[in-house]
Amino acid sequence: MADDILDTYASMDEVSARLEIHIESARRLARQGKLRARRLGNQWLVARSVLDQFAQEYNPRPGRRWYPSHT
Repeated sequence: MADDILDTYASMDEVSARLEIHIESARRLARQGKLRARRLGNQWLVARSVLDQFAQEYNPRPGRRWYPSHT
């Protein structure tokens, strides 16, 4: 029964692979509330149906790159 419930959720490893982003970026989306997720102990879990919908709408943009000045 517990396995059935956990099968409906994706870990942050799975989320980051699905969205093709770094795992810390996936955690940040969850912490900021942009990706509806739940904490179970020290792990974030995302319902697979929520992840499927989010993945269809998510468009990762490259962040601004910081380059040291060469002065």
